[in-house]
Amino acid sequence: MTRATIAETRIFESWQDYQAALKRAIAPLTLEQLQQRLIPNLRTAGEIAEHIVFGRALHLHHTLGDTAAELTPLIAWGDADNSAHSATEIIAGLELTWQFITACLMSGSSADALSEEEEGRIQTIWGLLDHDLPHAGELSLLLGAAGLTGVEI
Repeated sequence: MTRATIAETRIFESWQDYQAALKRAIAPLTLEQLQQRLIPNLRTAGEIAEHIVFGRALHLHHTLGDTAAELTPLIAWGDADNSAHSATEIIAGLELTWQFITACLMSGSSADALSEEEEGRIQTIWGLLDHDLPHAGELSLLLGAAGLTGVEI
């Protein structure tokens, strides 16, 4: 096993842990808790969680094209007039996007030389992480400020 393969495996395992922590933090929340606006003009916990799902769906759809058509309804979550989603719906969105991440992006060869497709896959993975993690921190902060359990990894 090469160092690159070991590093990729470790990153993927850490991301799986993060995915599970995100779901654990969101799953017990009521619609009222998701919609509670602690700070005027800032997103609610539900809006942040929905935005994470939306960002994943949009990024994956741009990368995978028609292969990711199943994610199209989640892209609508970014619309201003979109209605609030329950914790169950948000978890379903996280799980669906995670299926695409694992099935379509985390697969590839273990060859040392990366193909153009694999380089694109790595850029997509980085883009997803770069979007997810700051919003997860934002979500965790808001949940903690409301006396709720945040995203614990």
